[in-house]
Amino acid sequence: MGGDFLAAVTERQRRRLLDLGKHVDHAAGTILLHQGDPAPPVLIPRSGYVKALRAAQGGSPPMIVDLLGAGDVLGVEDCLAGRPSHLSYIATKPVRVLEIPRIAFHALLDDDPGMTALITADLAVRLRLRNVALGFATAKVRSRLTAFLTRMQALYGIPGEEGVVIDVGLNHTDIASAIGASPASVNAEMAKLKNEGFLSTGYKTIHLKKRSRIAVG
Repeated sequence: MGGDFLAAVTERQRRRLLDLGKHVDHAAGTILLHQGDPAPPVLIPRSGYVKALRAAQGGSPPMIVDLLGAGDVLGVEDCLAGRPSHLSYIATKPVRVLEIPRIAFHALLDDDPGMTALITADLAVRLRLRNVALGFATAKVRSRLTAFLTRMQALYGIPGEEGVVIDVGLNHTDIASAIGASPASVNAEMAKLKNEGFLSTGYKTIHLKKRSRIAVG
């Protein structure tokens, strides 16, 4: 979402959500939910970042399909459909989540059309963003990479003196998984972008230069 979900709801709705759930802290690298969990809770991150992964079939390596942070609602699709978790969620930074039992969350939505409308709007925006990303699936690695960085900059970029910092806990292997490329090709393209002055990197951070524009093409 564009901001904290708990800040977007009314005070009464917020109180009900907090009363239904509990806050849980997770270290970076912790698996919050496994793909296939039969009745997972709904999770609302309050801080930190979580990568969502999906394996196409048993034994196949999972791919990162999304990155989520404070203000997102994890697992609501499975809650509404009454299905097992179709994704795994792993913390990329230390994260605090509000954990709400599925049955309680579903009952709350049934009882509160206003909250249902907020959830529906959030799902529509996220689906639209995923569909836009799919449009780059057959593009060259550089186009996929720059499209991904542009999205991360828009959603999670932190303005600084020397540009915008993307500090969401992803390494080059994670980025390669997210755009469907090999780690070697992502490393090569990142090196080119550095040499061209578009960005610099730190430990799991990317610094986009203030005066540079990453063009998707």
